[in-house]
Formats: sequence, C-alpha cells, structure tokens
Amino acid sequence: MQTEPKLYRYSFRDLPLKPGWLEILMGYSEGGAPDPIPDIMAGIFAEAPGHTNIQGGIIVLDTLEFLDRSSIIVDGLDFNSGRIITGSLRNSEKIAFFLLTAGVGIETWSREMNRNGDPMSGYIIDLLGSEIVECAMDLMQAELEVEMEDMGLHISNRYSPGHCGWHVNEQKKLFSLFPENYCGISLTESSLMIPIKSVSGIIGIGGKVKKMGHLCQVCDVEKCLYRDRKHLLV
Repeated sequence: MQTEPKLYRYSFRDLPLKPGWLEILMGYSEGGAPDPIPDIMAGIFAEAPGHTNIQGGIIVLDTLEFLDRSSIIVDGLDFNSGRIITGSLRNSEKIAFFLLTAGVGIETWSREMNRNGDPMSGYIIDLLGSEIVECAMDLMQAELEVEMEDMGLHISNRYSPGHCGWHVNEQKKLFSLFPENYCGISLTESSLMIPIKSVSGIIGIGGKVKKMGHLCQVCDVEKCLYRDRKHLLV
C-alpha cells in the first residue's frame, strides 16, 4: 500500500490551454470575442507562467469496503460520497485521492487587476486560473491512467467534494490522508481550499472500473465548471 503521495509538477506551458477556450466559457464563439478581449487574453497568456506554481499529488490506497449505496470506507475513513459517486466506484479495487493547485499567484494577480481598475483582466485571469487547475488535473489523471494500465487496471472519472451529492465538509477526511499543507494547500473552517484555485477528489481503480462521460444530467450542482467545459473536451 502506498504510504506517501506521489508528487506531480507542471509548468503553464505544459498545459494544452488556448485563449479560444476562455472565449467559449465567456459566451463567445472561439475567435469571436470582440476587441479588446483577444489582445487582453494574449497579454495574460504571455504573463501567466510567472504567476503559477502548479503542483499536486496522488495517494493510492487499497484498504476499502463499500458499506451501502452511499458510502465507502477507505483506510478506516468513512466517506459519505453519495449514490452517484459510490455507484461509479463500486467495482474499485483501489482508490486514488488527489490534491492539486495552481498556486496562490494567479488569484493574487486577478485581485491586483481588479484593484487597479481593470476588472476585465481580473475576470479573465480568474477564469484562466480555474482552467489551469482542470487542465493540470487532466494531465495528472492521464499519468495515473497510464500507470494503472501497465498493471492491467482501469480508472474511473474523478469526483470532488461538493459535487454529485458529496458534501464539501468531507474534504476534511480527504485532507487527513495527506501531509499538512501539502503543496501549499490548506482548508478553512468551512472546508474551502486555500489557494482558491485548487481541487481535491477521488478516482476509482480496478480491472472492472469504467470511465464515463460527465454525469451532468443526474448531478444536482447547477453552477459547475464541468457543465461549461464538456464541449471543450470533445
């Protein structure tokens, strides 16, 4: 059984990001944003490498038990992950827990732009920060998938507290599996992550595990980045 998280680091240039994605998320067609938005985005993309510290970790555990349709015990911790997530993990032989952050720099940069009277740049930087986290998490998940395939295993979708009926307070249990302040990520009393541009969650692993499309039609979270990102990932 793995006892320490495996560390992953990425640079901004490692990510398959492009301004057109942000245009779509802002409600425009790719390449269809009006001036001066394209020039603003170009400047932000040029400066972004100096404002990010993208890193994360994965710990894989194999001591698990499914109690009922809504919860799973992993390494002695009872995760009330809800029916959607628990059902998706049902065939797992191992469970991977993950943390990842874009670093505090991107949100600091966004706030500075807002304070300096440039809310458009502040908004675009904030949106970019969210995409950095998701794209980096895509890369980290892909590396895990290759590693598991070499062992004859498959992985599930990734799921995070606060989605698909999994209460955000469960982050406290998840964080207890990692060293304190791992990758500079911490939790507030209300279980929100600092830096804000961070993500945590769970991935199932097993010979009979399957990765599916986003389950937006059965999820109860209406305002979710995944709903907006689905068409970017086709």
